[in-house]
Amino acid sequence: MSGDERYSSPVPDDRTVGSLVLTYGAPFVGTLLVAVGIAGGILGGYAVAQSELGLCSNPTIIVYSPVESGQYVENPETPTLDRFTVAELAPAERRAFGEAVQSPRGVADVRGQFVHRQAFQRGVLVTSDGTVRYATISSTNSCLSVDPLLFPLGVVSILLGILGILTPPLYRKLLEREERAGRMSR
Repeated sequence: MSGDERYSSPVPDDRTVGSLVLTYGAPFVGTLLVAVGIAGGILGGYAVAQSELGLCSNPTIIVYSPVESGQYVENPETPTLDRFTVAELAPAERRAFGEAVQSPRGVADVRGQFVHRQAFQRGVLVTSDGTVRYATISSTNSCLSVDPLLFPLGVVSILLGILGILTPPLYRKLLEREERAGRMSR
């Protein structure tokens, strides 16, 4: 047979549905399981580790300087903001306000009961020693609320996915072993 000759009839396809599923379907499903497992494992692991690593914590407020706050105090077009004196703030709010005023960046965490949280979300004007300053929440630093059970489920999904991806080579090894056993028995 020379290299130019071609087959006139199609090559017989002796593949069964089972072999097609094991060759193509199992790795596809395995890949999907690995992808889902990675996402679940990362989210579940993050949910477990976030509080230990300090990645979620108290809300942070930012207090503007009196000059920057002037646009909120003197401008009649700005929406009406709640006004408080420092004495009206809850102890945690008062402490955070004082820290933020002393801070060069003007930010501080509210560690404790945040009574006026909704007002701070809209922005408030706080009067301290006759000076009015604008304050608002700059970061809530809330924790990710997912079930930590996602981590072990993600790991199991990854392991099942790896098994699915390795199914074709394992299937070929099984077929080779059966073929060798069949030759030996003849």
